[in-house]
Formats: sequence, structure tokens, C-alpha cells
Amino acid sequence: MSVINIDYKNFINGESQSDLIADKGFSPATTQINLTKTRGMFYFNESPTDRGGATLTGNIIASCPDPAYSGNDRYYIDDEGAFYLIDSVTFTQKQAGAGSYTYQLGTTDLIPFRGNFYFTSQSTIGTFDNNMAIINEEWWSGLNNLYRHPMEVIEGELFIGNLNLIYYYDGTSTGTAFTLPTGVNVTSLRKHTDGRTLLAFTGSTADFSHIRNGQGKVYYCDPISRDWIREVDIEAQVEGTRSVGGIIYTTYGNIVGYFNGKGLEFLKKLDYSTTTYSQCMDNMEDVLLIRDGLYVKAFGNLGNGRVWWNCFYNETNSNHINNIAYKGDNKLLIAFQGASAGTGLLQEIDYDNAGVIGKFISNKIRFGQKVHIDKIEIVHDITNNAGTTQFEVHQKDLQGNINNAYGHSGLIATPTYVSQNVDETRIDCDIKESIFQLGIVPITDDIGFKEIRIYYEPIR
Repeated sequence: MSVINIDYKNFINGESQSDLIADKGFSPATTQINLTKTRGMFYFNESPTDRGGATLTGNIIASCPDPAYSGNDRYYIDDEGAFYLIDSVTFTQKQAGAGSYTYQLGTTDLIPFRGNFYFTSQSTIGTFDNNMAIINEEWWSGLNNLYRHPMEVIEGELFIGNLNLIYYYDGTSTGTAFTLPTGVNVTSLRKHTDGRTLLAFTGSTADFSHIRNGQGKVYYCDPISRDWIREVDIEAQVEGTRSVGGIIYTTYGNIVGYFNGKGLEFLKKLDYSTTTYSQCMDNMEDVLLIRDGLYVKAFGNLGNGRVWWNCFYNETNSNHINNIAYKGDNKLLIAFQGASAGTGLLQEIDYDNAGVIGKFISNKIRFGQKVHIDKIEIVHDITNNAGTTQFEVHQKDLQGNINNAYGHSGLIATPTYVSQNVDETRIDCDIKESIFQLGIVPITDDIGFKEIRIYYEPIR
């Protein structure tokens, strides 16, 4: 009898390109999976905790951390112009949306600088202190409407993009630091990995449309000489950037890549998000996080190089994610529109915990001939000795018949343990297939899985 092992090698290799290309550890249909709690095992997510509650009135579009650690974990702006802070578990509105200025996903940015915080609307730069006691939405006016206004801090100065201009503020004076060539518009600002050069990612289309195949350029800007010193043509207009582990990751169209100093390197094509801004990206310690429609995709090293997996899925409603923010302490904050337009949600997941939300689906196993699968063994955490541990094991039907809510079909077994110490589940089965795909769905108890063994023999 032959055996197929799905174990730590699969889990640290992340998701495959598709069900048809089994080049990594498991199917990309796997979601709500926690691979960082214990490297080499897979757990499922805990149920998210809503932090916004009735306090959040609009849709969050920008956020930033509190680097002073003054007790506030993060600051937020929504699309109605309301301002918030979150202090541990308490989410507080500090200013209601007055409607005086327009705040928009992609245009608005928010960043800490010299003990205060600075943000951009479509037409102004604003500021507030670390407790949002005073919020000045028109600290600096005159920005061009309909253009991006990203911000970055380098060498003790704050830089703000506005069309082909990059302004500066050094804590005392303001002005224009760089004038880029006419016809390019700043889409993202990011500190170079050398720590002293400002990278200005630009596009050549006024409306930033990828339908027109707008050309992209990157300008190396020297804050000391107050001049750009290098111009690099890149393959496409970059929308969002994020630095993780010395790598500047980029989004352009529906593609995630990175800037290698000479151009853009392809990493992955997103399935649902055609434009992904910097505020739709973050990093959780050494893991890049990026929104893809209802999903948060993770890209990090689980033990065998950087790989992808779906670490979060919006199961609350059908609205795409707007903002991803790392809260610290392995906690992630995810914002998206609520049940009706103009109402937002802010959910928190703690990846030090595990739960019963999600699904695991293996790659398609192609045997090359019809086989008889008569036993499946699953090695996992010790079950709950003072409660119930239950999960479902499925065969995913290639015809897609009899699907349950998770898209699985062909229920094989529902192992159930009540107040028992069990660390291995053995399932006798009678499955005859030439292609087989296994699914696991948690029901109760935050159990972690170590290895799956599938026993089979050819049908002669």
C-alpha cells in the first residue's frame, strides 16, 4: 500500500498558483488559515472582534501607528472626514465628519512626524497631536484635487507629493523640495533601503488609469542636494508601495511585485483588486499583507523562503477591504464597508490565537490511474479533554456537486471527541478516484494540524 504525506513541508511552502498548478503546498482555495502561530503546522483563525462598533460612522481609508507609545495603538481617518484613535480595545471618535474636505482612498495618507501626525485630503495637508486634542484640517492648503498626495519621512523631514511637485516640512519651514519633469504625477513615496534617498513613484496619466497603459517612472531624490539624481523607466504605473525586510514591494494594476532598482519584478497576480494603494498594504513583523478583494493575502517566510497564503477573508459581507493595519503584538486590524454605504467596520484578529473560522484544501492529487483510498490518518494537537473537539473531513468533488457553505463536497467523516485526549484521527473510507482533493473544516475547538496521511493502492 502506498501513502501520500501532507505535512510541515507542505504547510511552510504556502499556497500553489492554482488548483491546476500544484507547485506549492496546498490549494489557494485555503483561507482563514494561521500559519504563524506554530511554524510547520496549520491552525484556523479565531472569530474576528469588531472594534469599530457603533462609533465608526464612515469607511476607514487611512491609518498610521503611534510610534511614541503614548497609549494609543493607531489613528484612523474615514471617507466622511471623521477622525478616530484606538487605545488597546477602545475605539474613540475624536472628530465627526464635517464634510469640509474630501478624503478618499488612494489620495489620503497619514503619517507620524516629530511627535505630531500629518494627513492629506484632496486639497489640504492637516495635522493633529498624539491625542487628537486639536485637529487642524487646513494646516497647509493648495493641493491639487484628483491627484495622489502620499507622504514619507526621511532625514528628519516630511515630504508630500502633489502632481509633479514634492513639498517638504522640516519642523520649522515649508517649501518645494523637488520639481519632477512635467507630465509625471507622484503616486507613491517610499524611503530607499539606503535610509537617505526618497523614491518617487510616478505615473504619466492624469487620471491614473491603467486602461490607458500609462508609463511609470521612479525618481531618486536626494534630500540633501534638493534634486532628483536618477530617473528609472519602469514597466507600469505603481499604485502602492510597502517596505518589508529591505524589499520595496509594489502594486501595479492587479499585480504584486517589487522594485529591484532597475524595474519591477512580478510576484503574483491578484484575483479581485485591480487597484491596490499603499493604505491597502502593511507588514506584520516580517510578513507582507495586501488586500485582494475580500481577502488579506500574506507573503512571508515560514521556513522555506517567502510564500503566499490567505490569512483573512471577509465573511461578514461582500464588501472589499479598504485598510490593513498591523496593531502590534501579532494583531491585525482590517477595515471595510459595513452593511450599508457610508458605514464602516473595523475587525481585529490575534494571530497568537487560533479558532474555528476557515478551511484547508489540499492540492489536487493526480494518481495517474484509478486508485482505492481506504484510510486517512490526521495527526493534530491533543483534543479538548474537558469539552468537544470536532472537525469535518471532505473529499472535494471534481464535478462540484453537493457543495456546502465552504465549497466542499463529499463529506468523508466528522471526527468528534468529547473530553478525550487524542492526538491522531484515523478514518476508514472507501474512495475510488484518479484525482483526489482533501478538505478540512473546523467545527469546535482551536485545534492545530501537523500531518495528513492518505493510504491508497491501484485498482487493477
